[in-house]
This record gives sequence, C-alpha cells and structure tokens, in this order.
Amino acid sequence: MTTRDHESYQQEIGAYLLGALTDLEYQAFERHMATCGVCRDEVERLRPAANALPRSVEQVAPPPSLRSSLMAVVEREASEREPEPEHAPETAPPRVPFWRRLAPSGSLVRPALVAGALLLGLVAGFGVAQLGGEDDGGARTIVATVDESRIPQASGTLRVEGGGADGAILRVQGMPALGPGRVYQAWVQEDNGSIVPQPTFEVADDGGGAVAVPDDLSDAQAVLITRELRGGARAPSEEPILSVPL
Repeated sequence: MTTRDHESYQQEIGAYLLGALTDLEYQAFERHMATCGVCRDEVERLRPAANALPRSVEQVAPPPSLRSSLMAVVEREASEREPEPEHAPETAPPRVPFWRRLAPSGSLVRPALVAGALLLGLVAGFGVAQLGGEDDGGARTIVATVDESRIPQASGTLRVEGGGADGAILRVQGMPALGPGRVYQAWVQEDNGSIVPQPTFEVADDGGGAVAVPDDLSDAQAVLITRELRGGARAPSEEPILSVPL
C-alpha cells in the first residue's frame, strides 16, 4: 500500500461512517482497515459521535439561502476543468477517492467537499467531547448484565447523563467480533414494553467498543444489545445478549 492509497482511504472515513460508500468501496475500505491501525483507530474514535449526532441534535429547517449558496459553490468548481493528459497512462490509474467520483469527469469538487469533511470532523470532535464530558451533575454508571452462555468474556457499563434525559453512553469490553455484514445494535425498552431501535456499532480487535444512546431514558426500563445485520433492524432478531436495567 502506498502513501497515496492510505491518504485516499483516510479521506473516506467520514463516508464509511455515514454509509455513503458503494458496496465495493465499503469492502475495499474494510480490507484496508483490517491492516491499517491508523484508519481503524480513527474510525473507532469518531464512531460514537457519528452514531449520536443524527438523533441527538434538534432538527431545524435550513435558511432558504443555504441551498443556493452551496449550489453556487458546486457549480463554480464544476466549471473548472483539469487538463487532459497528452497520452493515456501505461499503468493502472491510482485509486480515486469517492469525492472525485461525485462530479463529472475532470471537475474539481475537492475544495467544497474537503471543507465539508473538515466541518464534519469539527462537529464529530465536538460530539465526542460532549459525550465524554466529565461533568458528574446527575450522572451515574450502571453495570450491564450479560448472557454468559453467548458472550462469556463480555462486560459493559452504561453512563447515564442528567438522570436519563440527556441519553447515555454504553461501553463494552470482551465482545466477540462479528462476521461480515453483522453489527451490534442498541435498543431502549420503554415502560410500556415497546423496544425502540438505537444506533449500531462494532468492536475493536480487543473486544472493546462504545455506542451512544441518544434517546431520553427518564422513563425507560432498560438498554439492550443484540446482534443484527449491518444497517440495523427495526425490531430485535434475538433475545438481548447484554442488558442494563434502569
């Protein structure tokens, strides 16, 4: 693997976490991540924030001018063209990052997308900082109950913020790695018995991982973990392998 290859994969971390890669790109990225500790560590660092952000912030309508200003940037950059090479390359072209394939051949979209990636990085960093804050005002940590017949080496703790109104962070250790196409998924069991889906997550080689549970837990009975197909499920496909009574 060349330095150029590694840099192009680094640029795809955000798209990987957001599910914006094609199937082939996804498989290629996972093969790269299996041998690249740098990318693997960065994915694990950003995953809790990426999982939590879509559901933990207030949804507001964008100002009408936002779309037009963004489109103006895209159209301006798409109008610029790279010079065509005088001769066709004799060797296979280098790996092209996903952001270069979002526009017609030759268009320069990198500046706008890099700016967006930087913004995503800043927001994700802020999210991680918020989720990992040390403010103990009303926070408590609850030890999880695990199904030792299925995950004998596992353990977990749930840090509940603000009495549950501000969600929680579930951290696990000793969880077995799942096969391709499988992920762990969190759930909230409410007082009325209904089970609400939460974000999915994966674990590192050492079995450690974390997932944000952004829903209000004030009136919840428990937080649960099951094993599901990649992309998550609307209802659990098995009995929980880990549960945290509230």
